[in-house]
Amino acid sequence: MLEQRFIYLLNFKNILMHIAYSGKVFFAPNTSDEQIIDRSKKRLMENGIREEHIQVNYNIQELEVNDLYISYEPPHLVIRIVYEKKGSGMIKMRNTGMIEI
Repeated sequence: MLEQRFIYLLNFKNILMHIAYSGKVFFAPNTSDEQIIDRSKKRLMENGIREEHIQVNYNIQELEVNDLYISYEPPHLVIRIVYEKKGSGMIKMRNTGMIEI
């Protein structure tokens, strides 16, 4: 059985909510700026993701259902969760929140 993990975010009404995930956390920073990458990882850890779960990886084909895909879209980190992976390799993700860095 997979360990259930949570990330905590404020929704648009400033209400604390948690997002359950049980797999990998792929972080696609879309920048080579180490300061932004380090600051982003710190913000992810402040929101409940353990450092050892965060992988800098751009290959979405390695994602499975319930994995998180986090991208940097200035000035936010956009959190998406994989909800379906088709046999053809197509990955379907749902936006679940954003974190300002």
